[in-house]
Amino acid sequence: MNNAAVRIFGFNPAGDRPLSFIEVVRDYECDALVKQCINTGEVQAASVKIRGKKQYLDIKVSPDEQSRNYIVIVKDLTEKRHLEEIRRDFISNVSHEFRTPISSIKLIAETLTNGALKDPEVNQDFLSRINIEADKLMGMTNELTELSMMENRETTLDKHSLKISSLVKQVVQRLQAQSAKKSLTLSIDIEPVVPDLVIDQYRIEQVLMNLVHNAIKFTNPGGVITISVKTRDNEIMVSVSDTGIGIPREELSRVFERFYKVNKARDDEGVGLGLAISRHIITSHGGRIWAESEEGKGSTFFFTLPLNT
Repeated sequence: MNNAAVRIFGFNPAGDRPLSFIEVVRDYECDALVKQCINTGEVQAASVKIRGKKQYLDIKVSPDEQSRNYIVIVKDLTEKRHLEEIRRDFISNVSHEFRTPISSIKLIAETLTNGALKDPEVNQDFLSRINIEADKLMGMTNELTELSMMENRETTLDKHSLKISSLVKQVVQRLQAQSAKKSLTLSIDIEPVVPDLVIDQYRIEQVLMNLVHNAIKFTNPGGVITISVKTRDNEIMVSVSDTGIGIPREELSRVFERFYKVNKARDDEGVGLGLAISRHIITSHGGRIWAESEEGKGSTFFFTLPLNT
């Protein structure tokens, strides 16, 4: 076995006694391919999903007539399958998000054509609705364009020295009315002395607004949202914690993907681009962003910003 095979199968080659193939791979489908090749003397190939590991392998077993051995070639397709899944979800989600406002505009236009245009009160209401749906389409298009530019590194940061505490307080002030409307407590926990940061104020404010806005959306009335700022080694760590509905463990790794929604039934909760944009903003500043959550008990989103930039 080479190092790649050791890594793929999670096998520890240290040991005194020889092991059978099934003991190494610990998967009956892989072992069956080898046995079939031995029995038939013919090349065997298949794609195999390793149970319990969400791992996809492409396996080819060939007889080597000269050495009378059998060669097993394994390709790990897990990452490729994951990217294909993301691409399928993206196409499905973007089609769904655009279909809703387009269908609304088409229905309103047909209603106006069929006679509603002659009623001044009705046609003004319908024209206003068309305008609202068009704004939704424009907003999604702008966010997609912004995300595409970030992914292609076509955006530049306008960095200046500023106090992150002032930025946090500004975001809290802007969203205070929205949180009060849901009877939520919005508080801050900032260390007494926090060094100034050299950052793009507009972009970091965009991240904070998105994280706090999400916390408000997914926290039930009477809940608490806390924005914390702490200094750690050579970086500042900002966190937004809530006592909301939480995120299932199996969904947590995907929340920063484009158009990904944890609760797909809630069509009015945005289009799922905010966290993807936030991830690019933080990484472009040289920081990290991640989430921790327990379903039913709340979530905490963290991001760091380096002090030496």
